[in-house]
Amino acid sequence: MAIQEKQEPEKKKVKVEYRIKELHIDKLKGLENCVIKFPGDKSVTAIMGVNGSGKSTILHAISCIFKPKGASSKENNQLSDFFTPHSSPQTSNNWKDSKFHVYFREGTITNQGEKILFTEKLQSTNENEKTPITYSKDKRWTPVYARRPERESYYIGLQKLATLADNTSASRYAEYKKVDPYTPQQKEKIIKALNKILDSNYTDIFDCETTNKGYKTFVGMTKRGVEYTEHSMGAGEKRVLDIVKCIYTEDLKPNGILIIDEIDVLLHERAFHELVNLLVEESKKMCFEVVFTTHRESISKFKNKLNIISLWNIGYGVEVCPGVSADALRQLTNMEPNTVNVFVEDDLAKVVITTYLENEMLQDKVNISLFGSSENAAVVLAGLTLANHNIDTALAVLDGDYATTESERIALVNNSLSGTDKKVEKEKIRSRIFQFNLDRKDLKGSPEYNHREWLINIDESKVAEHDKQHFDYIKKHSCSIAELDDWHEYYTELKRRTGYDDIEKKVINLLCRYSDKWDFYIKDIKDEIQRCLSKI
Repeated sequence: MAIQEKQEPEKKKVKVEYRIKELHIDKLKGLENCVIKFPGDKSVTAIMGVNGSGKSTILHAISCIFKPKGASSKENNQLSDFFTPHSSPQTSNNWKDSKFHVYFREGTITNQGEKILFTEKLQSTNENEKTPITYSKDKRWTPVYARRPERESYYIGLQKLATLADNTSASRYAEYKKVDPYTPQQKEKIIKALNKILDSNYTDIFDCETTNKGYKTFVGMTKRGVEYTEHSMGAGEKRVLDIVKCIYTEDLKPNGILIIDEIDVLLHERAFHELVNLLVEESKKMCFEVVFTTHRESISKFKNKLNIISLWNIGYGVEVCPGVSADALRQLTNMEPNTVNVFVEDDLAKVVITTYLENEMLQDKVNISLFGSSENAAVVLAGLTLANHNIDTALAVLDGDYATTESERIALVNNSLSGTDKKVEKEKIRSRIFQFNLDRKDLKGSPEYNHREWLINIDESKVAEHDKQHFDYIKKHSCSIAELDDWHEYYTELKRRTGYDDIEKKVINLLCRYSDKWDFYIKDIKDEIQRCLSKI
């Protein structure tokens, strides 16, 4: 008799969930060749930029990437909702040739106690799984809505701003019955969030259904014992209520995406900050994502919590910059953004740092000032500290031939700031003093001597053809300066012999391009400037 093998129960198929990894816009309205990335460790993305920079266009595209659960589409979920064909006797636009494509993260949703998590699948080696979905318009938009990846999304646009207070026919809805669509837990969370964001005392929220002709549903609430509805509600107040309701009434479900156009509109600064904090906290706790647009420059305060995308309108197009872009911020506010402050001894050191900054296109993000004698390095920082200025993004740079040891720098600081109660301040100041690296430090004018040695030892085979004649000329005259009692006179003498008024800049540029010593020379300064830039 044959023994029947015991069949294993069929494993339950785990549903694949999707999130956006990258959005590549080839051509969509005024945007071309833009890439927007959504890192997996940030649940909230803020898109900042001036009017007309394309913020809303990006949101509209995101709104139409997914199909909702249990349906192929809904309101504000079709590309034709946002990119409506239109024409006149003179012009027409059906958005033909519009195109963008999306790379996705695939994963699963798991419950771990009170926390819901999206767990991303490991990177597949299957090329088909790396292929993006392309959304485009020829005769019609493709792919068809039923074939889009499934994910719940909710769009809150500017059309939801209006209240019945702005409706001249609002009296038609004066008679209504109160209904309570919320569970006790939902209502408690909504009211708590409203009170925190708007710093108020709400005690109830409810829906209203009209009892006469023209069925309509609108919201009502009780604050400080006064019951009122949309007939007398502020638009900013309703805006916050719409967003908070969406969070707590399960419209998003696990792994949903909330899309908000102009989140800051009609909100005072504190309410805006509280709302952003709420979105960050709840999106992590409840496992959903948020993408919103904003004009507020203060969004930069959240740079460590959010995925910030800056749109810089450059006239003939839009440049997408990850993080807080100084150019976008300047355009948004007409004010200079925060910069790194570098203090140097003299004009030669300023030329060196300026050359590095220009080579890296960072000159608009760093401010350079002179402090004169090296003893003043600590004096400048001490003055800023005593004036309660944060010096975390300021650095004093020594030439590299004086106060090269820790004990010498401590002495510099002690001479500039006295008092036994200033230990913390002294250590902070000492930590903000840096120096150039030199091969020789024992000569009068050691920096200039090192420049000469590095210049004449440049490998001529590395010098570009268009620089060779120029390099040979300067090198020849540098070699002719064989000995100086004080090498501080090197550039003065080289200027006299070559006839170049800007000889310091010419030599430093050659060192930057062709000397093997350049990276060694500026390494500590370069690393610290980059660290400071990441902080601001």
